[in-house]
Amino acid sequence: MTQKTLTTWIMATRPQFFTVIILPIVLGTAIAWHSQKVFLPFYFCLSLLAGILIHAGINVLNDYFDHLNKSDEFNETPLTPFAGGSRMIQKGIFSAAEIYRYGILLLIMAVSIGLFLIWARGLALLWIGLIGVLSGYFYSAPPFSFQSRGLGEILVGLNFGILAVLGAYYVQTQTLTLVAVIAALPLAILVAAILYINEFPDYAADKEAGKNTLIVRLGKVRARSIYTLLIGLCFIVIVLGVIYNSLPLFSLLSLLALPLGWFAIKTLYACYDKSTALIPAIKNTIMLHTLVSVLLILAFVIK
Repeated sequence: MTQKTLTTWIMATRPQFFTVIILPIVLGTAIAWHSQKVFLPFYFCLSLLAGILIHAGINVLNDYFDHLNKSDEFNETPLTPFAGGSRMIQKGIFSAAEIYRYGILLLIMAVSIGLFLIWARGLALLWIGLIGVLSGYFYSAPPFSFQSRGLGEILVGLNFGILAVLGAYYVQTQTLTLVAVIAALPLAILVAAILYINEFPDYAADKEAGKNTLIVRLGKVRARSIYTLLIGLCFIVIVLGVIYNSLPLFSLLSLLALPLGWFAIKTLYACYDKSTALIPAIKNTIMLHTLVSVLLILAFVIK
């Protein structure tokens, strides 16, 4: 094994994706400020830390289970910074056992913070956290391996969209609201789109490993239309949310992000079978999630 540095341990968690958990937590906190003028910095920081640790743990464990089912070993397509996992096991930087222990440790740290928040803020967080941790672990772990059943996008949207926003809102207010769920939907859809487009470069390896993601089930050509549907649905939800007074009027500013989605769709249709050529579309999808999230946060803060 090669010598491990702090940077190595951090990179094993795939931090380039952490915005997808940070932004929904900030959004839930912004909604709490918008509706009840509440902001508790200490609990916000704990929520953020717990969310990042859960995400990091799930990413690390996903690498472990993808090593077990050999989907990462089968992956011979040119690797991108976004697809194919961290490759820490494949490069010999960590053993499989070290990766598993590291992932479990990260989850234990997250659960420890979560238990404190449950004690301090309320029992509803128990159910939000329990669903998040268990579905995150079994996202790739047998016997359920939800990603191999074509359910990965739904679970990712639930955990990194609805549950993250609702949980952050509850930590601040000790109440639940439908507004938080509606505001979370665009983020849930876009984080599902990030996972979805990242599965295109992994298609051959996933298929060989029996990892039957939606892309594997549909085939690359047919699967492109689902991505288009996800991008369109995100903006439809925002417009309807404003029309029915569930979202602030300023939420319409998020429509400024539409060109990012259009470019990503065009790139996917043209380059769906070329992993490196898909990198701009993957980057645009991440940027789209970030921009829409930030604009929704601002819409709740500035009104």
